[in-house]
Amino acid sequence: MTADTPNLPPSTAWAFGPGRAHDFFATRMARKPHHLTGVLERAAGHTVTASPALLGNEVLLAPTLWAGLPNPRFLPFILGNAATQAEVSTVTAQALDGFWSGIGQAGVTTPGGGGMGPKAAPEALMTSGFPLRQDTIDFTASGIATIDKANGIDPAKPLIVVGIIDDGIPFAHKAFDAADGTTRVESAWVMGVPGDGSGAQRFGREITRKTIMDLRATHGADEDAIYRAAGVLGGVTRPSSPLSFDTSHGAHTLGALAADQDAQVRIIAVDLPPAATWDTSGYGKDMLLISALHHIFDRADKLAAAHGHSTLPMVLNLSYGYSGGAHDGNGTVESAMDELIMARRAVAPTALTMPSGNMFQSRTHAQLSASEAKKLPWRVPPDDRTSSFLECWLPAGAQIAGMNLTLTPPTTASNGNPVTFAGADAMAGQTSTKPILINGAQVGQITADLTRGGRWRIMIAIAPTESSSPNAAPSGIWHLELAGSDALLWIQRDISYGGGNTGARQSYFDDPDYVLFDEQGRSAVLDQATSLTKRYGTLNGMATGTSPLVTGAGKGWGDGAELYSAAASPSNMACKVDVSVMIAANAAEMGRTGLTNRSGGSARMNGTSAAAPAIGNALASLIAEAQAQDADSAYFATLDRSGRLSATTKEQGRLGEAMLNE
Repeated sequence: MTADTPNLPPSTAWAFGPGRAHDFFATRMARKPHHLTGVLERAAGHTVTASPALLGNEVLLAPTLWAGLPNPRFLPFILGNAATQAEVSTVTAQALDGFWSGIGQAGVTTPGGGGMGPKAAPEALMTSGFPLRQDTIDFTASGIATIDKANGIDPAKPLIVVGIIDDGIPFAHKAFDAADGTTRVESAWVMGVPGDGSGAQRFGREITRKTIMDLRATHGADEDAIYRAAGVLGGVTRPSSPLSFDTSHGAHTLGALAADQDAQVRIIAVDLPPAATWDTSGYGKDMLLISALHHIFDRADKLAAAHGHSTLPMVLNLSYGYSGGAHDGNGTVESAMDELIMARRAVAPTALTMPSGNMFQSRTHAQLSASEAKKLPWRVPPDDRTSSFLECWLPAGAQIAGMNLTLTPPTTASNGNPVTFAGADAMAGQTSTKPILINGAQVGQITADLTRGGRWRIMIAIAPTESSSPNAAPSGIWHLELAGSDALLWIQRDISYGGGNTGARQSYFDDPDYVLFDEQGRSAVLDQATSLTKRYGTLNGMATGTSPLVTGAGKGWGDGAELYSAAASPSNMACKVDVSVMIAANAAEMGRTGLTNRSGGSARMNGTSAAAPAIGNALASLIAEAQAQDADSAYFATLDRSGRLSATTKEQGRLGEAMLNE
């Protein structure tokens, strides 16, 4: 048992250690220098000042922060310096661990370079984030921007903001225009492209309403030319952009959220870096998502001021998630979102819609009982070019000392002896790691840490099984056995998505007691008591906080949820699906019809990601109706959904209270 990197969480310890040859270090974005990112969590009320150094003269820069939360508990940052331009590949896990040890003593710098006073205590928690390309960062940026008053706004009617965080946002699309032909997109922050020198953001480029209209004046209706001139189409030396293709996730979700609405509905969008969506495990996105929320809230305040309001109601959509996590709302990004959303709800109606997830039939969730010693088969597929991750979470308050976890490699692996992780060797407050060795080469590791929620997590990382990968792991069935504690297990999502072409393949629990089909030959939707693998409990781990309205996907024919629509665990209904949306009107249709990347087209998209923004669209209308009658009663918590959300037969944990059929 080792503790070489006692301050690093398991994913970071793997990514900057034995796994550095895989995953995001091996993607196309690693061709240029990058800067590390992360989130600092500080104790409530503590402030921060200067930063320690890493790789010489390195500094920390925080992106734009929302003034409505002047001292946030969770602070997103960039680690970098214009002079050194250190590459991510030169950072070792030990160096990063030393830096994180020092951060508790020193803190970080604040936007604009001004300190916020002395730090009261040396405690701090950090999570690492996805690296940013050197050419996307503006070290001189102030983070300050203005939004001018828009034409065509009726002061007698409610003004509403819809915010979206996604990838591939078609900000020039005509569906987001007002009746007078002007765009309703007030701001689109494209994170993954070089800046324009405006200083509005510390990385990426902010496309404003004025910029869009100026581009149209130059390029007319040629949206390809507009996106090319805006620098958002990628290129030979840059990652491919979702806007380079016919369709994108962001086009469909923003279309469902805000297409063809009147001028009173204004749009503030954040487009995540393309490479950040290639890693579907969810690792490293915390900093980007938290920064995006701060940006949207800041720009919404500026829009309100331009129109003479103190604040404006808002509907947000985040059609992202992950299958891992504790599923108790205590993860970094869930807690940070709750902090921001609840702070804004104190001053204005603010709704956040999120998908329930698409992992119901994926066989990536299991429940183990200390009273029943059974080996759980974990099938890791061949030719997988990315690492596979399995998280094992002990119950809240459970101690790790009496637990033992044994992992047995596939029988095809020579010298693949079982590896036992003894809980008695784990050290509270530190990362405790044991390597997985086959023929003397490390093909994985087992890591335990006590998480911010006070629960013990044991993460198993398995190297890619593709034969050309360094220290490739054997494919086949790995057997997992747990003794001394109950546990909930989730395999992280691992698919090839977007333009990344990562070669990812999803691993799963190959449980012999898991029933795939019922007696009529249909896909089974009920769990068997004898099966360790469960469908219920597959809810989107990112949507388990207190602030999101969690949205599932319902069938348009008969009753019930779509087969993929994830479910809450019957034992944890505090984190559940709230409402559902009809995805297809009949069995022949595949998904909801939505927008393509260019005006005039249409495409279908399946998944709960298509459901969540449809609820956001309905909520925006409800907020407008409530404000028109009584502005003081428009808070999200008091909205009446009757008349728009029709009741349907419930499936426990899958459909919520109602389903939108519009």
